[in-house]
Amino acid sequence: MKKTIALILVAALLSGCMGTGAINAKAKELNLKVTENRWGREGTFLVFTVLWVYRVCAVLDLFIFNSIEFWSGKNFINGKNALVDLPMDQVQMIGLNDINNARIERIDENNAKLHVDFENGDKMTFDVIRDQDVYTVSYLGREFYRGELKKES
Repeated sequence: MKKTIALILVAALLSGCMGTGAINAKAKELNLKVTENRWGREGTFLVFTVLWVYRVCAVLDLFIFNSIEFWSGKNFINGKNALVDLPMDQVQMIGLNDINNARIERIDENNAKLHVDFENGDKMTFDVIRDQDVYTVSYLGREFYRGELKKES
C-alpha cells in the first residue's frame, strides 16, 4: 500500500505544473474578506499560519489540483486555464528577441493567448488562432506571424 501511495505521489509531482494555486489563493482571498482592518487581517494571517491552513492548501495545490489543471488544461476551482511555458527557440521563431519568459494559455481547442515577458520588463499578450494545420499570431487585431504545425512522421 505504501509503495502505491508513493508511486501516485511521485506521478503527481512529475506530471504537474506550476499551476494557478487556486486553493491557496482562495485562503488568501478569505483572509482579505474577513475584515477591512489591516490588524484584523494580520491576526487572521497568524491564525491561518498557526493552524497550517496555508501549508495544507499549498500541499493540496501541489499534489492534487495543479496536477488536475495540468492534465485537463483548466483549474476547476477558479476556472482559469493552465499556463504552459514555451521554449525560447519557439518564441524567437516568430521574430521576438530579448525574452525573459513566455507562456501559453489555452482558451479552447483552437484559441490561445501567448504571454511574453521581455528582459526590459515589458509584457505583451498575443492572440493565437489555429485553423486546422495553420496558426496565426496576432497583436491588437493585426496579424503578426503565420505558421504551419509540424506533422509527426
